[in-house]
Amino acid sequence: MTAQRQVLVIGLDGATYRIIDPLLEAGELPTLARIIREGARGTLRSTIPPNSAPAWTTFLTGVNPGKHGILDFREVDLRQYTLYTGRFVNSTAFAGHTILDLIGQQTRGVVSFRVPMTYPVWPVNGILVAGYPTPDRKKAYTYPPELSDALTPIALHSHEEIARATPEDERANADYEIEVLLKFMSAWLRENQQDFYVAVTGITDGFHHKFWKYHDPSHPLHNPDWPDELKDIIREYYRRLDRMVGELIRLVDERWLVVVMSDHGGGPRPHRLFNTNAWLAQQGWLHVSAKGGSRTLYRWARYGAEWLRNHLPRRNWLYDHMPQFLRRKAVEVRQGQGLIDWARTQAYRVPLQFPAEGIEINLKGRQPQGIVSAEAYEPLREAIIHALRQVRDPETGQPVVVDVWKREDVYSGPYLDQMPDIVFLTADHLACGTDLDAVFTELPLSFLERLSGDHTMTGITLFWGEGVQPGVEFNLDIVDLPPTLVWALGLDVPEDMDGRVLTEAFTPEYVRAHPVSFGPPYWHQNADDEDVLTAEEEAEIRKALAGLGYVEE
Repeated sequence: MTAQRQVLVIGLDGATYRIIDPLLEAGELPTLARIIREGARGTLRSTIPPNSAPAWTTFLTGVNPGKHGILDFREVDLRQYTLYTGRFVNSTAFAGHTILDLIGQQTRGVVSFRVPMTYPVWPVNGILVAGYPTPDRKKAYTYPPELSDALTPIALHSHEEIARATPEDERANADYEIEVLLKFMSAWLRENQQDFYVAVTGITDGFHHKFWKYHDPSHPLHNPDWPDELKDIIREYYRRLDRMVGELIRLVDERWLVVVMSDHGGGPRPHRLFNTNAWLAQQGWLHVSAKGGSRTLYRWARYGAEWLRNHLPRRNWLYDHMPQFLRRKAVEVRQGQGLIDWARTQAYRVPLQFPAEGIEINLKGRQPQGIVSAEAYEPLREAIIHALRQVRDPETGQPVVVDVWKREDVYSGPYLDQMPDIVFLTADHLACGTDLDAVFTELPLSFLERLSGDHTMTGITLFWGEGVQPGVEFNLDIVDLPPTLVWALGLDVPEDMDGRVLTEAFTPEYVRAHPVSFGPPYWHQNADDEDVLTAEEEAEIRKALAGLGYVEE
């Protein structure tokens, strides 16, 4: 079956108008300028949290984290105080129930090139090349498997090499990534055997994380004497990616729908911290057990662990060869969990991706040492939410929390009870930290050396092609993209997708000629399989995620 039109999606992971708009004004992004001039521009809101694992999973499935159950690259278990099972999430949780499968079953097929969260690969009607994270950074994991040899090496550097890469190494790897993407996506587009094409690059996100200090003159680590090529490195690769997008869209015509999108935005990593557990302790909802010397010991141990994370040359090797109980103890030290008196604590933090943070109620019968009764649960949530809205940064007098919700106001689905009881977003200049002694602290600037950029909630979406309303600007959630893409292909939108079709980005005439129709439910969560990834694969994926700060080493 042939779709009513073809679709090309180009994902620029973490891309932000914060970088794009000044470059547009300077006339340095001609491809994106043309797309915006002739098409529609959307401001995208990511998942909560704006972590690439839940965001790209939502893009793939069309459902919110309360349905797919993924909040992080790590498997979350809020029923234990360590918060994580020690395993990593992967595609087996949803393989076979994504837009790649839905579209592939009803059209000539799909091409998916390096969309994050697609490892391990699974059979699709078309081509699937796994995206970040994968065990071997250089190897292409593909369906059909015989494509792997042609695509390997898909990157220049291994996980170990990229962890210690210089800016010159990063440039070389990015150039190679663009070259490989263009070579294969261009060939597949010219062959024109499928109806849906999606390709993602992580260059934008990786460069934000590693190079924001060079780019941003207001960053506390910025040195105005750095060479111009360092200070321009992020902008330089936005320009190169603009050319890449231009090469791809030259291979399609206006009958296609072209979408350029990101899963979240990017910006500076805050160096001022709001320590949620310290604040909960201040309010009387959390109690600290250790006093005096023990508390001081934990404080120094925590900062010592942080220093080693940022300075130890072989930190990955050390972590991989550390016994499991020592790994748990290291996490306990960093989070200050060993200081919490759980038998007297009513609520505690659930660290999420900045700017999101969670709070979990220590509920009787749910947590190991829960003390809050079912009757007290709701009044306690109300009290914490009310108090969060009142918190002010003593330095600025501004609110610390810009939005706060009960979990059911953000999530829905079978995994609702695995989401934090309360979720909130902090102000741009404040991340959440682990300190138990002070509500507000400063992150040592040395900790920003390796990772100076972070995520934001606001990403980008651009539509271009027949039927798109020129010049229109609109707002969307990332969960709105899957039903819109399915509709654009002329297919029924599954009634269990959580998003809406973005008809406001299209002309009224086009929408009248192509009314939205709905079909039966499609989403299904696959059964859990504890042995999907080997211990070696888990170790390699940890290295990949640690390189961008997604997990602690």
